[in-house]
Amino acid sequence: MQISSSRDWCQVKDYFYKTGQVPEQTELDPTILQMWHKAKAAGLSPFTPVPASTQQPLTTEDMRLSETVFPILKDIWALFKHQNICTFFLNTHFKIIAEYQNPDPHSPYHFLKQGQVLDIAQFGSIAPSCSILSQMPIIMMGHQHYLNEFSDFYCASVPVFNGQGKILGALDITSYREQLASNWLRHLLYQGYVVENEIIKKNMPAQHQLLYFQHSEDLLKTAYTGMIEIDATGQIQKANQMALTLLNTSIDQLLYKPISNYFNSISTLGSLEQQTQFIRSQDEALFYARLYTPQMTKKTSHLFSTSIPDFKDIAKLSKILHSDVPILITGATGSGKDHLARQIHEFAAKDQAFISINCAAIPEHLLESELFGYEAGAFTGASAKGKRGLIELAHQGILFLDEIGDLPKHLQAKLLRVLQDQFFYRVGGHKPIQSQFKLISATHQDLLAMIDNHDFRSDLYYRICGYQIELPQLKDRPDKIDIFKTLLAKAKIYSWSVNVQEQFERYDWPGNIRELAHVIQLSAALISHDSLEHAHLEHLHLPQQRKVTPQSYLANKPQTSLNQMTKQLVLDILQQEKGNISQAAKRLNISRTTLYKYLQ
Repeated sequence: MQISSSRDWCQVKDYFYKTGQVPEQTELDPTILQMWHKAKAAGLSPFTPVPASTQQPLTTEDMRLSETVFPILKDIWALFKHQNICTFFLNTHFKIIAEYQNPDPHSPYHFLKQGQVLDIAQFGSIAPSCSILSQMPIIMMGHQHYLNEFSDFYCASVPVFNGQGKILGALDITSYREQLASNWLRHLLYQGYVVENEIIKKNMPAQHQLLYFQHSEDLLKTAYTGMIEIDATGQIQKANQMALTLLNTSIDQLLYKPISNYFNSISTLGSLEQQTQFIRSQDEALFYARLYTPQMTKKTSHLFSTSIPDFKDIAKLSKILHSDVPILITGATGSGKDHLARQIHEFAAKDQAFISINCAAIPEHLLESELFGYEAGAFTGASAKGKRGLIELAHQGILFLDEIGDLPKHLQAKLLRVLQDQFFYRVGGHKPIQSQFKLISATHQDLLAMIDNHDFRSDLYYRICGYQIELPQLKDRPDKIDIFKTLLAKAKIYSWSVNVQEQFERYDWPGNIRELAHVIQLSAALISHDSLEHAHLEHLHLPQQRKVTPQSYLANKPQTSLNQMTKQLVLDILQQEKGNISQAAKRLNISRTTLYKYLQ
């Protein structure tokens, strides 16, 4: 039967419901047809309405799996969000354990929520159920869904395994309009490998090792690598799907067999911990290979992980830094300046030194010797051997000067000379020392205003500010909900009430991401159930930032002069804004210059 319209599909489904068969020459994937039979056997007709959404709590096992899957779903959604998708992971009990979508209450995916059970007896044939039952990737287009209500949904799904042949569930992308789902499928297959590899690594005992192998050396550092877990006796305990493909075998044939049954040159395994080498399989195929201990695996876990906050310009910033252009990161306290600097280092030069110093955290009389080092006997209490400074240690690496706005004026001049000449002198020394490094600086202060007030050198500012990036406050970030959810997942909190999310969105978070992380850590320590409810946050007494009015400010102040009250008001607001001059001036509705005058 030639199917060319929605009416034709309705006739096919009606015929199937009445006879248990599809018309001759109807092209329908056998796996989907099998699901139609299951739905019909459960008493569903194509006209059965979709049931109301009901969520079930996650089990401990669900939560552990959700912790691994959630960052992957976030990546998938970020890539295809322009296609108005929803992405989720369905476990083998057909329960959604993690999902990511646009939080629109009128979304067509309102029923695809964490905890929702998409049982075949209620929802009929859907792509992830097909993937779980068939253990195969599947694309389900529009009317191939058994229920007519799903005729506008287009889906792609892939199964995910645990390294021992057991299926854990399925990754799915769903869209409420016709899309080229084959594009999704290729990406889902890759992300399915990512999840499987992460699960193998996370559950590996300390005494086991991982053998990575591939025909291409470049692929060893991707999810396309073959991965085999070996115990202390050389027996295979787990293998990912790519390993089975590369060795052309099944998991049943591989498990609990000696690794030497599959590789001729396995005697060289010990040296693989040091470098990538060739190994040869029993059928004479050559592979690039490397062996990883659990400690080494932790060092390389960044290949498959997602961190918060997720800065999209890391590659751009790394390229700028590689060109010897200094980067200045500005933003309020707690907005993630230190984290961004470390991400740039990880992306651009992870094998080089990353030397960090907080210029505000070290007393002024010690800061010079920390930065520049000192010679033996340079001052009372100095080490007899002298000491290398952080600038010297940063040679051929990255120097990160956090809170550079707090650098004393006389040290600003010395730093400027280092940046100009790439030479410096230790305290008490007379021998010039060369140090070539890439510079990242950060501050929460308004350096231009400090220049106007003669607190920061303008020539140093233009030396450190080759490229500036300003991090917004948490309350102003468009991805703050993503940050909230990811920090909850890191704290192993996978379910929370609407009240909790409303409280998060209502609060101003003056301490930004750092404050949010502390609040979530404290809440995770005190909750007694898997779900975070409003009651669990009551002990925090989160304040609401109040607008400043003369009446509210003066109500509880003793009698004093107008000038004193004005200065104290400025100081109080400046403290509330963590020293951020621009934010304080904005709240007071005055210019930065006027604010500085009140502080004199």
